[in-house]
Amino acid sequence: MMAFQPTSAADARLIRLTRHSDARGEFARTWCLQEFERADIAFRPVQANMSITRIRGTIRGMHFQRAPKAEAKLVRCSRGRIWDVITDLRPQSPSYRGSFGFELADLDATALYIPAGFAHGFQALTEDVMVEYLMDEQYAPELADGFRYDEPAAKIEWPLPACFLSEKDLAWPPLSTRPFWLNVDNIVDLPG
Repeated sequence: MMAFQPTSAADARLIRLTRHSDARGEFARTWCLQEFERADIAFRPVQANMSITRIRGTIRGMHFQRAPKAEAKLVRCSRGRIWDVITDLRPQSPSYRGSFGFELADLDATALYIPAGFAHGFQALTEDVMVEYLMDEQYAPELADGFRYDEPAAKIEWPLPACFLSEKDLAWPPLSTRPFWLNVDNIVDLPG
């Protein structure tokens, strides 16, 4: 019922949901432990969140949670379209420091599995976007972290001009000052 497609971001997967249609409408499974295990993905959600973004061009992100509560996510756009971006912050990863973008849309029935150790953000491509998240860790505000959407070192290409960013998202420190980005030995705040 779910097709797991590898991506160029190490360990991340684009997931195509199988829709079943009849005269009443459609049905699709959006999460299944057994199917994730068959795809060799150890992901057990403990929290679900939803965001609604009213204005096209709005960016939320780039966010992550530091160790010891680094979180994997399953992200799905349940209304509208988004440009979903992840940046690999794992120094041991073959895609370390890479940023990767994916269009997720309600009509395409797509989702993105994001392993722990990636920063995540998205831009609304349509008005009134609804995004749903499953996380495998509880939110820990003291470990919440991020970087700016226009961070030069991340080299993220957003499809639309940026608008309506939160003050918090504009205040993150540059990656060039962050130990996990610099890959310094024996740093304790690696994201995962």
